Amino acid sequence: MKRIRLGLASTGLVLAFACFSSTAFAAGKCSPKTYREARSAMSSRLLATGYSKTQMDFLMRNADRMTSALPATALNDSGQDCGLDSARAHVLGCLDRQLFPLGAGSSSPLDEMKQTKGFWGKKRLSVRELLFIGHFHSCLAAAEECLFRH
Repeated sequence: MKRIRLGLASTGLVLAFACFSSTAFAAGKCSPKTYREARSAMSSRLLATGYSKTQMDFLMRNADRMTSALPATALNDSGQDCGLDSARAHVLGCLDRQLFPLGAGSSSPLDEMKQTKGFWGKKRLSVRELLFIGHFHSCLAAAEECLFRH
């Protein structure tokens, strides 16, 4: 059992690093959408791929909280060319590319509940929610790396 978990963790790290490099490359481009448009598209996409309304509300509320904390004063030259709204929208656009193609009607292991240390204020999250949170943080970090000063 430990070997299986270790194998899954190792595979997850390899995938995360592979995704992060493509995510970081894409993070340097301005989003053609406003944050409001990107948020609406992400909300619809979550509902269409099996996330419940409660899960979608929880995830988008926290995504809003974290992206709204990105300060306009910290934008680098690339970020200033895009603007803060575009930089925030870019996080959700990146998330859309990374999280999907999660198929519509996916269930079973994605709906399994996991006990966590308390990501985003909840201690029990579905695998589906954990996927969103992990990819969101990858995209947020990539956008911060490419569009904001350190």
